[in-house]
Formats: sequence, C-alpha cells, structure tokens
Amino acid sequence: MENKPFITCEGDQNLFSSIHGDLVQRLPLEPVEWRRSYGRPPRMVQVEANFVPFTDEMLPKEGDMSLLRQPFFHMFWTDCPDVDVYKIQTKDEITLWLQKLRIYNIQDWMIVLVANSDAKKNKLLPRTTVIDKIKSDFCSKQADRCLVIYDPLIDSPKSLESWVALVQRLKQLLLVSFNRNLGQFEDNMRAQRERRTEVDWNFCRYFLVQEELAFVFEMLKQYEDALVQYDELDALFTQFVLNIQAGGLAWLGSFSRPCTCWDGLYLWQPVNYDKRDLIQENTATLLDLRNYLFSRQCALLFFLQRPWEVAQRTLPFVHNVIRELEILELTLPSGAVACWAFMSCLEVLQMIERCSDSSQVEAYSPYTASIWAYAREKLHELGVMCGLMPDMTPSSEQLHMVVDLLAGMGQKPEKESIPNSPDKKLREALSSKAAFQKHYLELSELAMGTYKHIGRIRSARRIGKDLAAFYMMLGDARKAESFLSDALKMYQREGWGLLAANTCKDLAFCQKELNNMQKYAESCSLLASNDLLSPADRTHFYNELVSVCSKSSADDSSILLHMEPMMTITDVCINSEKRRPILGSTVHITLHMQSSFSEDMVFDKVTLVLQRDVREPSVASQSEEKPGEHGADRLLSEPPRFHKRSVSAGCMSSLRGWNGQTASNQIPSYLNVQAECQVKPDGSLNWSGINCPSASQFLRRQDSSHSLVKGQEVVREEGDLNLEIANIQLKPGDNKVCFSTTVASRGLFTVRQLVLRLSSAEFVSSRIWPPASYEVASQNPTVTLSPLQDLLAGIPQQIQVTVCTGDHVLPQDTTIVFSTTPQLTLKPPQDRHAQVTKQDTADSEPPADLEYQTSEEGGVLTLKLPAVEAYHRVQLTVWATADIPDQGRAGQEGDSTSVEHRVSFKSPLVKDEPETTLVFHYPFLATNQLHTAGDSKFVHVEVVGLSTAKFDLQDPDLAISDLQDSDTAVSLTPLHQNSPMVVYRDQTVSYLWQLHPEELQGLPQLSCRFSMQYCLQGSQQHTHYSYSFTLNNFKTLYQVETSVETPTGSEKCQAGVLCPLRLLITTTSPAGDRQDTDTVPLMYEVLADNTMWAVCGKSSGVVSMPTAAMTTKEVLLEVMPLIGGYLPVPVVQLSQYQELPSPDHKELSPDCVKPSPGNDEPSPDELVPSHPGQVYFKHGQVYSCSQARQVHVLPANNGGNLVITFQ
Repeated sequence: MENKPFITCEGDQNLFSSIHGDLVQRLPLEPVEWRRSYGRPPRMVQVEANFVPFTDEMLPKEGDMSLLRQPFFHMFWTDCPDVDVYKIQTKDEITLWLQKLRIYNIQDWMIVLVANSDAKKNKLLPRTTVIDKIKSDFCSKQADRCLVIYDPLIDSPKSLESWVALVQRLKQLLLVSFNRNLGQFEDNMRAQRERRTEVDWNFCRYFLVQEELAFVFEMLKQYEDALVQYDELDALFTQFVLNIQAGGLAWLGSFSRPCTCWDGLYLWQPVNYDKRDLIQENTATLLDLRNYLFSRQCALLFFLQRPWEVAQRTLPFVHNVIRELEILELTLPSGAVACWAFMSCLEVLQMIERCSDSSQVEAYSPYTASIWAYAREKLHELGVMCGLMPDMTPSSEQLHMVVDLLAGMGQKPEKESIPNSPDKKLREALSSKAAFQKHYLELSELAMGTYKHIGRIRSARRIGKDLAAFYMMLGDARKAESFLSDALKMYQREGWGLLAANTCKDLAFCQKELNNMQKYAESCSLLASNDLLSPADRTHFYNELVSVCSKSSADDSSILLHMEPMMTITDVCINSEKRRPILGSTVHITLHMQSSFSEDMVFDKVTLVLQRDVREPSVASQSEEKPGEHGADRLLSEPPRFHKRSVSAGCMSSLRGWNGQTASNQIPSYLNVQAECQVKPDGSLNWSGINCPSASQFLRRQDSSHSLVKGQEVVREEGDLNLEIANIQLKPGDNKVCFSTTVASRGLFTVRQLVLRLSSAEFVSSRIWPPASYEVASQNPTVTLSPLQDLLAGIPQQIQVTVCTGDHVLPQDTTIVFSTTPQLTLKPPQDRHAQVTKQDTADSEPPADLEYQTSEEGGVLTLKLPAVEAYHRVQLTVWATADIPDQGRAGQEGDSTSVEHRVSFKSPLVKDEPETTLVFHYPFLATNQLHTAGDSKFVHVEVVGLSTAKFDLQDPDLAISDLQDSDTAVSLTPLHQNSPMVVYRDQTVSYLWQLHPEELQGLPQLSCRFSMQYCLQGSQQHTHYSYSFTLNNFKTLYQVETSVETPTGSEKCQAGVLCPLRLLITTTSPAGDRQDTDTVPLMYEVLADNTMWAVCGKSSGVVSMPTAAMTTKEVLLEVMPLIGGYLPVPVVQLSQYQELPSPDHKELSPDCVKPSPGNDEPSPDELVPSHPGQVYFKHGQVYSCSQARQVHVLPANNGGNLVITFQ
C-alpha cells in the first residue's frame, strides 16, 4: 500500500510547480534520525511526501482523527521581489493563510521565499529585505519557519547550499509534526481500547483505527512497528474468542454467522481491499478477518526479508483458526476447513518461493517441511471424504459434496491469472481420482524431500509409510516395500520395538504379494522370534517360515537368512587336553546359544566355520622375554588382542534391538584389533600397524543395505576347517552346542561363523566376536640374558641365561659362545648346574638339575649344554665383572655415572648373533679441588658414594707425574688419617694433601694421579682404583687485604656514617713469571651486599701494579654501613686490565675469559670475554686475606626522645 504524508502548498502555484520535481527527488535521498516520544529508540527514516494545493476542505474537521486523510504540514511559497510588493500584496496573503491555520490550531507550517541573487546587482542595498520583513511580521519567535532558497533552477554553490538547508529543515519539521499527530492519535486509540468492555464497542471499528497507525508506520518504512500493531490486534481478538463464555460481547456475534466462503489466503497483493471492505462494513466472517489479518502480517514480513518467519507462523495460524471455529461453533460444510487449510498452506509456500532467494532456503526449510506435510494430510482428508482414494468409488453424495466445496472456494478474476494457484490445484485434484493421485504423490514427495533436506529422517519415513499404504491400495507392492523397508530400518535403529514389529508385518505382506520368498522368510523369522507380538501371531509366522523352507527345498532353491536376533551366540569356550594345543591333541569347542523362537527348532545340520592363519616364526620372537619375567611363558605368535569398548548412556537408545531388547550384537563390547607387519626379503621391517577385520561393520552407511537384521547382506564364509553336527534340536531359551576336532596342522584357528541348516534354508551368523581362537604354534628356541639385580661396576655380578627349547629338541653338546666388549669379563660359576622346567607348567612345580660344561679362551666364554626335550626351559647363571675406568683419562669427569657393555652370543639355536646391552653403575666417583692459604696449596680429593652397597676404602695415594725436569721433586704431605673408610650413597670420604711452595717454582702445571684400594664390605677381595687430573695456573700471584676503619673522632663504625675502606694489593710472585714490563694494570671491583653496605663514590678502578715481588699498592675508598651488627667486610674482586682486541682478531686466549665456577679450565663454549678490557684470574692465583673478617657497626642514632610517665 503506497501512502505518503500530505503537504499543502499555498502562494504562487506556478512558482512551486517549477521546483516541485526537484524537491520531491531531493527529499528522500538521505535518511534522517527520527526521535520518538516515551523513551522509544530512535530510528533512521526516509521522508517522502505528496505536495498538494492548499484548500479548506483538506483541513481536519472536528472529531476527525484520521492520519492518512489530513495533511501533516503546510507551506507558503512566494518570490516577492522587493519590500513594496510585499507590503501591498504578499503580506496580506500570508496573513490570511496563517489565520486559517490558527482556526484549526495548526502549528506545522513554513514560509519559503524564492530569491534571485542577480536582482540586487544594479540596485543599492536596502535597509531591510523581504525575508527580514517576513521574519519580523510572522516568525519573530520561530525563525526556523522562514527560509530562503536562491536560484533553485541554477546549478551554483549558493543554490545548492540553500537547497540542502531547505530539505533538512523540512525533514525536521515534518518529523516534529509526525510526533505531534502520532501522539494524539495513539492517545485516542488507547482511549478506544480501554472502552472494549462497553456494550456499544465494536472490534471492527477499533481494528481500522489501529490499522491506520500501522499504515503510517508502513508509510515511513518502519515495517517492524507496523507488524507490532497487527500482532497486538491478533492477540486482542484471540483473547476475545477465548473469553466468549464471559458474555457481554455483542459485536462477536457478527463473526458467528455461517461461513459461505472458504477461499483461503491471498498474498499476491499487500492489501486485500475486498476483505478490508467487509471489515469496514462489519460484514466479515471469522475466516475473512483472519485471512486479512494474517495476509497483512505476511506482507510486512516479506518487506522485512523474513520469509522464514512467515513459514514459522503459518501452522500456528491455521491451528488457531480451526480452534476458534470450534469455540464459536460455526457451521461449515464437511471438508470446507480442509479446503481452506490446504489452499492457505499452498499460498504461503508459493509466496515464500517467489519472495526469497537461494540464500534463505536453509532458514525457512525447517518450517516449510511441516507445511508441505500438513497440506498433504488435508488433501488426504479430502480424498477420503470425497471418495477419491484408489480403493474407493465416489457416491452421489460425495459428488454433491465436491460441487459444494468448489462453490465455496470463490473465483476471483485476479486469481485466474496466477499460474498453478492453490485454487486451481485443489479444483483439479477434486475433479478425478487420477488428478487426486497425481497431486497427492507430488505433495508427499515434496514433503519427504524437504524433511530429508533438513535432516528430519524420522518424519520423512513416517510419510513414506503412509505412501506405502497408498501404493498398496494402488496394487503397487514393489514401491510399498521400499518405503516400508526404510521405515523398518529406522525403527530398528532407534529402538521402537512395537512400531518395528507392526511395520515388519506390513512388509511381510508386501513380500508375499511379490513372491519374494527370500525376504519373506527373513521377515517371518524376525516376527516369529519377536516377543512383542501375540503368541498367535508368532505361531502363525513360525508355520509360514517352515512352509517357505519346505517349498524352497522342493524347488531346489536355497535361502540364506541371518541367524541373529532369532539365535544369538552368548559365549564360546575352547578347551584342550593340554594347556597348549599340539599336533594330535583334541580340542573341544562349546557354543552357548539363546533361541528367541517360541517353538522347538530341529535343524538338519549345524556347521561351525574356522579359519586357519599360518604364521611363520619371526626373528623378533627369538629373544623377547622381559628381564623381570623369569620363566615367563611367551608364545611365538600371540592371539589377536581386543580393545574394550564402553557404551555411553547417550547412545543406549540406538543400541536397542527392534524387538525392545538390547542390541548387544550391533555394537559389541570389544573391537577386534590385530597387529600386522610385513618383512622385507632381507629380514628388515617394511611396515607395521593394526587392522580391524570388522571395520566395515561400523563404517557402513545405515541405509545402503537391503537386510532387515544387521544392516548388511548375508555372507556365507568358506572356512579352512568346518565342524559339523547333524540333527540337533534347539529349544526356546538357552542351549549348548559342542564340537570336537583333532589337531592335524599348525596355525592359528579362529572361530568365524555358525551355520544352521533347515531344509533348504541356512541361518548364517555374522562373524563371531570377540573371536575365540586356539593356536598350534611352531616355536623356535630362544636365548635371553637378564641381570638378577642392578649391576655395579668393579665387582662380580650375576647374570641369568635362559634357554627355551620351544618345539625343538636340543642335541647333546649344544654350544653358546659369548663375546663381550673390552673391560667386561664373563666367568662361569663354580657349581655348573642349571635348572630345567617345562614351559607349560606352573611355577610351583620343582625344577630339575642339569649339569653343563664351560670353557674359556681369549676372554670368550663357551657353554656346552646336554640334550634337552622340547617345550622346556633351561636357566643358569654367569658372573660378569666390568672395570671402573679412569674417568680423568677417559674425559668423563663429573658427567657419567654408568657404563654400557654389549654381550653377543653365537649358537646354532638362534639366527645371526643377537646382542644384549648391559648397564653397569659406578659404585662411587672421585672429584678434586685446589685450596689456597697464602702461598700454600692444598689438594682435596673427595670420593662420593653412588650405590646403596657399602664399600671399604684404604691405602689412598696421590702421585705427581709428567714433570718437565726429571730432577725436580714435588713432595706431598698428607693431612688425613691413613685408616680404612666406608662409602655408600649420600656418604662422602675426603682426602687432603699439602703442596710446598718452594717446590712449585717454574712448574706451569701438575699432572696428578689418585689411587686407592676398595672392596665390597664383607669381602676380602681388594681392587685397585685410580683417578687422574691436572692442576693448571695454580700459583698465587697477588694477595688482597681489605679493612674497614672507624671514622675520625669515633671509636666504632655507625650505621649511616661514612667509613674508610682500605685496600692493600701485594705482588707475591717474581716478575719473570708473568711479563717483561715494570707494571701491570689491575682492575679492582668492590662487590658489597646492597642490604649491608653502600659504596660511596667509585666502586671500581684501575691501578698500576709493580711486577717486583712483595710490592704493595694501597687504595682508599669510602663505604657506608646500612645496618648495625657484625657485618662482613665487602669483597674486592681483582682482575687484569688490558686493551680490547681489534675486531679482526678472531682468537681468544684462555686467559682472556672468565672461568666457570668450579672448573679450572674453560670449555670451548665458554671462550667469551668476561668484560670489555677485563681478564679474570684463575682459581688460586689471587688470595684474599680478609675472608670471614667482620666489622662491628653500631645502630643508627634516630635522635628521638622517649617520654615515660609514671602514675
């Protein structure tokens, strides 16, 4: 509906006509903010208007509150050239125009003066202009009501600026008028709504009032606000209908008149003027009012680009109207409501497809699917009423009913032009049975397709079941079977037992009609074993199953049927005469089964299918026994492992069988996962992985199979070994079937399938799992080495040798030759007896003794074993001794706490020469450290225990070797007690030797070797241990003495008072030992604790130190103690100062780096300058004489007074 607010124009009409087109185009170009009253949110609106000449008839009459018929704004246009003309003519015209407006209390007006900017060029500027006179005469208090527009038909900056000002001012004043008029109108509307309980109140009149407000909002393109008005009217009318029993609503009786027209919705026009006229004349029926109201809501929703909401509201609207018809007890012919609902649904669907694009399909499809389905139901209802179903013949009464229904649909000329309108479709569908069938199937396919598109498969299957019944009426059992099969699978999958049973009965009838005995037998077996059916039905289908099997036997045709869920295997037990099946032994296989039939079943033959997997022994299986599993029994090829699956509560509904029982055979508790590998011809591994043989059972599509039981086709497997039993009877409930076989070949035998034969029918089970299997393996002999405890280096340790014979007999004098890495020795025990046990017996059986022979040659140990029977285990021990290496010589100082040795053995029992790695842990470690006291040097060697075993240490000795001058002698004075010591974990032993300074002159380094004797506590066998290390740059070059003196005039130092810090540096070694210069630049740094001392002034500096021996340099600094107490003297660090090397100089000497703490020599990764121009001395080259010296500092004097009062 195209409505625009009216704006009247008075004054020079020719002038306004010349600029009318430009004004109409410029007004809606830019949106403007509309601020509404009552705290409503502001909106951006586009203002449009209809400009009409001013007449007295357009002014509002008394009592007329209409918004659409009265103008919202008034304008006066003039192009008065000068003041004289204005006084003579224009002023009187404006005065008369304003007097008419004041009579009707109209405040929304504007005066526009069209001026020519070129008219003033040849004249003197007057004192007052025409616009000034107009403002002073009429707009003295409202200057915004008077505006000038310059040269409106000329494209100039001034003209454009005046146009912009006019359009903006007009929009603002027009919105102000909207607010004023809408406020008055809403007040009047609310007053009318409050009178709704009065006797003379009429809903139709009030409907037109509030709809006019909706038209105004629609005129401003505020479709959301317009839709709110119709929603309020909808809710108000619904409340009136629900409260009809309260009485007092005389106007509601007009809607209770009989309906003679049920033409449905009409959405092709925004406003249905025919229905609106009926409402305005108070002759509309309930269907007329509801059709018009919902059509207006749909039109606004389409304007808002929300077709999905139209679809969402459709079915609630239809159900609400049908409910209101029942409440008001309106009399309509039979089928009239169904016709109205059908046409209304199709009208909505057609408009949604017409007014939306492809991007909105996903949004409205969840709602249109239900509309398609509802329209199909209503058409089916009409087909039953009018006798149009395939199995019905229309009677004369039904033909008269069709004529009456077609007459009530109405026939409008505008509908005739619409292709495939709902009216035409319904008329065509009711014209004949063939047309009805065509439209019914079309609607059913559309509804099913939409349901599938949105994922509502259950609803699609429900429609498919109705289609199956329709096709059965048509005699097309093949199509009906397809729909029923899909519905049955869904019910089985979701656990609807009774629905699945009833559907299966219908499906069985279709299969019988199609003479499909294979599927009919399967359906009969399902129904005969379903405990949800009555005993009579189960017996009937049992007899049908036996009859079908007998007929197939006479026709020489076989039938394959699923065994589950009619017969289920609950457990499989495999027993053997021996613990492990061997050739010639007997294996018993017992199947525990449960029958769901209500009668005894006698089968002609029962076959158990077994599959044989031949496995060759691999190289990796020769020695795989873990060290801690002494005598553990390990098969050459293990059976498949199974992964336990836990089923969550959320998916239990999908695990229910179609007969209401838990479908444990659908999602089993175990996954059959087998390890697989492939070996290259050279014996190396090509690939390895895991495989699930039954993966297809879980990864299949749910709807891709024709089977009714398992979701897959019946597969009869061909096994390598088939066990058969003839003429066996299975009773309802639990049964037990036993099979026996004699082992004739090696391999892994797995139970795969069970086949029950009844006449020509075979009931085939799915693959049995968790699979039960037994293995007749070919096991090669194995040899393993395993330590009996954690191995310690330096003392003999026991290692157990285990030989498993497998299924081979060891010949006499079978040899095993052991080869070891250097520094590892293997020795046989004194008592050369081994223990022999059977591999397949329990560990409690006492072992037998076996004597063997040994020989040693060139560090190689050889064992000679006597003859041993198959499937036996031989266990013996050997002694292994690993030497403790000199860690200083091996470069492992402080890093390694263990050593690895490899043992390889060669024997005709195994292939190649397998290797075993043995790890020996050090029982203790030795470390060294150099201490300095002036010129005296002390060597400290510490032995750290690493093992819980206790060791006795004795005869410690330290020797100096590799002296440059053989005549030079360096004597070492031990300062420790020469008595045996005990070391173990977390226990250390320290040894100390003193070096004499006079003997160290001219020696740049000392190569030291520490040695001692050790033995395990309680043992008398002593072993020699040695540890080598080197001392570099060990001579003292300088002595540093630091002292803090008391301030002048004070007896002691005090916190917060400056104190002198005296530093004395003394050269202790001759100059020739260092360099040829007379002085050496040295850098000192005061390293004081910031919480105790504050260094005042410089904390570091450089002094020129003479190279002459015993020369002293004094440096005086200032420090301030921060706290009181006995404070340690600040530490002074001394370093050599030198010029920085050039950038091209890439090499750094070891003396130019800062050594790491605890290391005498820097590592290659640490060759980085410690500080620019600063080289630190090595450990022991600078001796601090002030270590552990303290200074007594008094606390600071706060200077406060303490007042004590006594009472």
